[in-house]
Amino acid sequence: MSNSSINLVNLDFATLKSSLKTYMSAQNIFKDYNFDGSAMDALLDVLAYNTYKNAFYLNMVGAEGFLDSAQMKGSIFSHAKELNYLPRSARSSSANVTINFTATSASQPYVIRKGETFSTIINQTSYVFSVADDQILTSANNTYTSTFNIYEGSYVTDNYIVLDSDISQTFIISNVDVDTDSISVLVYEHGSTTPSVYARATSLLGLNSQSKVYFIQANSTGKYEIIFGDDVIGKRPLPGSTVIIDYRVTAGLAGNGGKNFIINFDPTGSGELTSSVATTTNKYSPEAAGQYSANGDDAESIESVRYYAPRHFQTQERAITTNDYETILKMQYPEIGAISVYGGEDATPPRYGKVFIAIDIKNVDGLPTSKKNEYYNFLKSRMPLSIDPIFIQPEMTYVQVNSRVKYNVNETTRTSNNIKAGISLAISEFASKYLNNFKAALYYSKLTSAIDAVDNSIVSNQTKLYVYKKLSLSTDIPQNLVIDFNMPLKKTYYVLNTLISNKSVTQDDVEMAHSLHSSLFIYNGSICELEDNGAGVVRIIRKTDHVVVKNIGTINYETGRVLLNNFSVDSYDGNYFNLYITPRESDVVIKKNEILYIESSGINVTVEPVRI
Repeated sequence: MSNSSINLVNLDFATLKSSLKTYMSAQNIFKDYNFDGSAMDALLDVLAYNTYKNAFYLNMVGAEGFLDSAQMKGSIFSHAKELNYLPRSARSSSANVTINFTATSASQPYVIRKGETFSTIINQTSYVFSVADDQILTSANNTYTSTFNIYEGSYVTDNYIVLDSDISQTFIISNVDVDTDSISVLVYEHGSTTPSVYARATSLLGLNSQSKVYFIQANSTGKYEIIFGDDVIGKRPLPGSTVIIDYRVTAGLAGNGGKNFIINFDPTGSGELTSSVATTTNKYSPEAAGQYSANGDDAESIESVRYYAPRHFQTQERAITTNDYETILKMQYPEIGAISVYGGEDATPPRYGKVFIAIDIKNVDGLPTSKKNEYYNFLKSRMPLSIDPIFIQPEMTYVQVNSRVKYNVNETTRTSNNIKAGISLAISEFASKYLNNFKAALYYSKLTSAIDAVDNSIVSNQTKLYVYKKLSLSTDIPQNLVIDFNMPLKKTYYVLNTLISNKSVTQDDVEMAHSLHSSLFIYNGSICELEDNGAGVVRIIRKTDHVVVKNIGTINYETGRVLLNNFSVDSYDGNYFNLYITPRESDVVIKKNEILYIESSGINVTVEPVRI
């Protein structure tokens, strides 16, 4: 019979004890019994405590049964395995090194063996980088030069024996910091001295009973393990065989930033070295700026597995929709910071049968050719034959934020500089949260609200936004430039000289009076800048007296397209020439292959104390 006095909703300790008292007091055998007596009260405490612990335990067990609510790493990995998803391991940072040495050449060709190491210092910590493949060196004049990639971490080996009776035997990789991309598996059968090389399989397609392949999966302890086939799909090593698993142990993200490498071995391998060894390094992708090791990353986080596992299952290892492309590329390549994919039918003009992919790599300017080729080869076997991927450089669009803030000095003990620093930090955090990505949008009300929230004493902020592009110009070489801002612009309504004659007008108001202005540059020996005239003409203005030097191009106020004809400068400060526009709308929205970014140098905050 049901009992309505039992409370099954509130399961905290006090409610459970009260519920037990209510239930027992309703029984005739305990009529008029004092449940607050010391003995009975202690027994009720034990019952309530036991019930509370069981309720908590069962709640946690139930939570671990679902990917969305599981907290334990082993539970999440187990759910991921059901979705055929392999959580990404740590990735070794890589660098491209060149070694130079001279030797007697008595034993050439010389071979630099896999696993030979280099050392470097990163943030006052020593790291080891290893050679991933044998390098063969030959020379006709006793001087040797070789360039190849090295990877952070040292190689270690796990050895196992295949058991007779256990067909489900797995071979656990003992180190959790393994880079799974570095794993190699060798099998010695019947005491043979020549191993069979087993390759990694990522699907069952094309496999038969003789395919020498292995599979990787993550187990419930969070470690990776190797499994072989069952002689139906994939060949299983014979009982008694020796399995050798060789892999690299890495520090992940901490390995990025290595520059100067020291060789820890004799490249001749036989003591024939006759001169010291010099090493130089280049960026992993030579086309990119900088000369440091890169592309290392830590193991995939629990939240990342929770997000990507169901999406991986949805893609089924194929790229059909735009989300498929974004998901499988970001899963495979952790160095990708942002990605945008759209079909050729959405391009201008349309290009049917194409898919456009814009990728921004962390801490790298542009998209190196070597990475384009790597991504292309990865995608080609996973996408329809009739579709051709085209990788395009991401376009960076920058926003300058000028904010004038008033705060009530009677409501805070913070100084003006402290409030100013807090506002600058808030704008940077706003950009990290909402911008710095494809398909991002800057919503003006959210930005101003973030500024107001810095301190309770802030009574108002007047924030103005400029959008700008950074151009790399060749000095003294006339160029025809097309700059697309892809947004309607606020039109120029005033004549500059009229504004200047009004002493109450500030320089910021002068700049706001024009849809377009630029950073300063030297032209024909004078300090100049660009501005529009309100009628669609872009002109060079001499800064000292605001005289028009030359009409140089046109501007479309509806589309935001700027054309500069035969534009050349003598020089300009910094690495880039900035071209600014004032958007018509307060919200800044960009197109698909652009990234909206706020630089720290683009944040200008002035603080004014008031007394209210």
